[in-house]
Amino acid sequence: MERAERGRYTPVVIWLITGCIMIACMVVIGGITRLTGSGLSITVWDPIMGAIPPLNDADWNVAFEQYKAIPEYTLKNFDMDLAGFKQIFFWEFLHRNWGRLMGLVFAFPFIMFWRKGLLKGWLLKRSWAILIGGGLVGALGWFMVSSGLEQNPDVSHYRLAVHLMAAFSVFALVLWTVFDIRSGRASLKGNGNSPAPWARVLLVLLVLQIVWGAFTAGLDAGHMYNTWPSMNGEFMPENVHAFGDLVTDLSDHRDGVQFIHRNLAYLVALGFIVFGLVFRRESTMETVWWAMLVGVLVQFALGVSTLLSHVNVTLGVLHQLGALVLLTILLKAIHRTGNRVSAKPA
Repeated sequence: MERAERGRYTPVVIWLITGCIMIACMVVIGGITRLTGSGLSITVWDPIMGAIPPLNDADWNVAFEQYKAIPEYTLKNFDMDLAGFKQIFFWEFLHRNWGRLMGLVFAFPFIMFWRKGLLKGWLLKRSWAILIGGGLVGALGWFMVSSGLEQNPDVSHYRLAVHLMAAFSVFALVLWTVFDIRSGRASLKGNGNSPAPWARVLLVLLVLQIVWGAFTAGLDAGHMYNTWPSMNGEFMPENVHAFGDLVTDLSDHRDGVQFIHRNLAYLVALGFIVFGLVFRRESTMETVWWAMLVGVLVQFALGVSTLLSHVNVTLGVLHQLGALVLLTILLKAIHRTGNRVSAKPA
């Protein structure tokens, strides 16, 4: 795709970048919703009428009574009054309606660009994948919430991880499409003489760390050991082996989950630092290598600070957003090291 032709797709690029920004905002809102314990405050799923908040005292009382019927209220928040309920309701309501707004921002320009002939070929297929993926993220959100409405006072940490990774995947797809359009490249292949294979290894490590971060959030594991670098003076406390089963200990038990999350952080940080320093002279790395160094060090510091602060909401949200920033930098590195092929939509 020539430079002049790529200029024709500037509105599409702006649309997609807007989508990336909105997904990043959703990650922030979702993080606040989770850390403030607001995610189960709305107990029904109504895609259309659910966009309207309670408008009077009667409506608020109905919503509050619905909340009182779930385990989170009866087992954890039984002393909450209506004023407290309104506070947690706000974040979940904002979370859901930001998702609705994102759907509109993606759908209407999609139709407009499609009619104008700007979306065709691989770009049309990619746009359809983005739309379907966005809808799937919303459905997975309700799938997650429903796990905490009947028997458990918390949502499933597995479902939380799936929901978060789905959102990150859609973000990655949108961002990669922006890179493709702007660089005139539409390929997931890398060349054999570039840092690309090592960057993909880093991507696997980062994905695992994000998954265990979701486990940590879902199980409130960040509140277990609020010391660093040791876990209350030990490298691996005995409680990590609570169930006697390796998989269960490290994925279902709070002690084990925090152990994996904090130690994977060392591997991710080391991987990013070594990769950046080794390949800093590669022409494709240019400014990306130092962005990787700065990004991973800031993210590591945010993780430690979140832990030591007993999961301060602001630090926790910044830490979650930092994972998205690291993913952005790494995807840029991977994209730059790939083969350059035609990205013409037709």
